[in-house]
Amino acid sequence: MLKQTLMGAAAALAMTAGLASAEELRFAGATPALTMDPHATNDFTTTAIFRQVYDSLIGLSQDMELTPALAESWEYIGDNTWRFTIREGVSFHDGSTMTAEDVAFSITRQKDSRFYRSLFGGVQEARVVDATTVDVISTGPDPILPRKMSRMFIISQDWAEENDVVEIPDLGADGAEAHSIRNAMGTGPMRLVSHDPSSETRFEAFGDYWDETPGNVTEATYLNIGSGPTRVAALMSGEVDLVVDLPLQDIGRIESAPGFTVAETPQLLWMQLEMDGTRDQALETFDHDGEPLAENPFRDTRVRRAIAHTVDAGLIAERVMRGKARVVGIASIPGFGGYQEDLDQRWETDLDRARELLTEAGYPDGFATTMNCPLERYVNTDEICRAAASMLARVGIEVRVNGMVWPEFARMLVNGPDSSFHLIGMTPDSRDTQDAFTGYIMTRDPDANEGFFNWALFSNPEIDERTRSLTQTFDNDERQALYRDLLTRARDAVNAVYLHQPMIIWGMRDGVDAPIRSDATVTLQNVTVE
Repeated sequence: MLKQTLMGAAAALAMTAGLASAEELRFAGATPALTMDPHATNDFTTTAIFRQVYDSLIGLSQDMELTPALAESWEYIGDNTWRFTIREGVSFHDGSTMTAEDVAFSITRQKDSRFYRSLFGGVQEARVVDATTVDVISTGPDPILPRKMSRMFIISQDWAEENDVVEIPDLGADGAEAHSIRNAMGTGPMRLVSHDPSSETRFEAFGDYWDETPGNVTEATYLNIGSGPTRVAALMSGEVDLVVDLPLQDIGRIESAPGFTVAETPQLLWMQLEMDGTRDQALETFDHDGEPLAENPFRDTRVRRAIAHTVDAGLIAERVMRGKARVVGIASIPGFGGYQEDLDQRWETDLDRARELLTEAGYPDGFATTMNCPLERYVNTDEICRAAASMLARVGIEVRVNGMVWPEFARMLVNGPDSSFHLIGMTPDSRDTQDAFTGYIMTRDPDANEGFFNWALFSNPEIDERTRSLTQTFDNDERQALYRDLLTRARDAVNAVYLHQPMIIWGMRDGVDAPIRSDATVTLQNVTVE
């Protein structure tokens, strides 16, 4: 949930940036915005912040439908080519005019980002046809490229060249002083005033924005307040106007307090437990005498099924998430392209069957392992991990929960992955089930732009083959059949233990009208304050 919740938080917080009068809004979220470079990361909070400054090529409505943005229209013209007609008369925040060259430059720059390979790795070239037309040529037909372009952010080429950021700066120490980390040049509804990754980001409304701005926010400040109780205290004291990532235990308190409201909506994200499907020997996995297991138990489908039969997702949704979550049974959720409602049935909790499967796999007494758990990144992660560990103990699987702050957890995955068992949230950027498979489930091969975010190292050649077919199929009936086949295969193979889809929950003072979207983005141009 955090990923999108953070998006909303950040965006919301972005709304906060510079309002010093009735039009000022101050927002608080749990995590910082890492950079203002829109191509340097796909982190949720960070994206929510820079979305205020940078427009995407194709937009999203409140209902998450594609809408014209910097591209007024688009069409597939054959030969693996999509043609985009570029909006005229759009200004960057320095007053210069956005051109087709800026669009082509941005596509070329972003497609090479390691964080966007699963989306844009198949793009071969962005070709300027004329002043208002850009062709995007891919390695295959790519039927969902327009959905992906809702995550393609347009940056000024001249500004990038003048400030030596044509290449995407690294978020580590080597890139910490790059100009695009703390500065920005986009066409969005808000202009960046200042950005301090450790504390706050400030914005002001851009008077020459090309689109309508129904809201009245003229300044906004995003505040990074990591502690949940401190965020809630800031809201109730009037220090901030809106809090995203509202702690579940504080919902009733805010709802019952005069002068405050709570908003919620299902998030386009699901939580899952991932298990190492490839290594010969699992990391931090032992017998009950503390000796490392010679073989990786998670490679055995029977062990993964036993875990699926043991972890009671319904109980976690009801107790840990306090009813603010929906149990998930497949690698897709409502609102995603290709979602199949009738297949969304989770493994039945059955401890006897779980013990039988463990015995068949050669682990009648279970084993011991470590579950890596990201703290503060998603809602109630520590409680989720501890609940799952307690449940697994019932079938002899002894789990040590290793709580990790998000930057440490993310580095562990990105630089490895150095984990054999962990909790993670999933939300394919295109909001299509296809990208759940290309990004998270296909055999991990970053050079082929397949399975880049497959931190479980799950591998199934049949799923790989059928996913490649899906990526090149335009016919809707054929696509639906492939979706059904893939979702069934992944569920049966237990690529992961799916848990739940959380709710996005915001708390705000009366007088703030901030439309809440299922991707957790707060669109500052649509927010009104009194």
